[in-house]
Amino acid sequence: MENEKSEIIRRWYHEVWNNGNANAIAEMMHQNANAFGLGPEAIVGPAGFRPFYDAFNNSYAGIRVTVEKILVDGDYVTAICSVTAIHKQSGNPVNFMGTSITRVENGKISEGWNFFDFLTLNLQIGKISPEQLL
Repeated sequence: MENEKSEIIRRWYHEVWNNGNANAIAEMMHQNANAFGLGPEAIVGPAGFRPFYDAFNNSYAGIRVTVEKILVDGDYVTAICSVTAIHKQSGNPVNFMGTSITRVENGKISEGWNFFDFLTLNLQIGKISPEQLL
């Protein structure tokens, strides 16, 4: 059953990613939030998330995140997403899936675990070849 917590996550993907509204990051993410799965170390707070966000937006145009399914369990919201964009350097379209598990407390994102298929993304832009997977 969806609730105000799931609406926060839907709004996060819509505002931050689809609309490119970087100001919404600080509005929706707790100052000490931890985000996992976007790099080798946890990203802490809006200030830590912003470099990841800027790098992704500098590399891809027309980013669209579609929330396919949302599951809510207490403070935790799981979102299954599909992502499309155009890689600016190669011009290649990308299309990949991902899942996030996010804890929402007091109307803000306080923790997030991200499981996006960056392997498929990197194959689609030619950063790695299928032969490298063998």
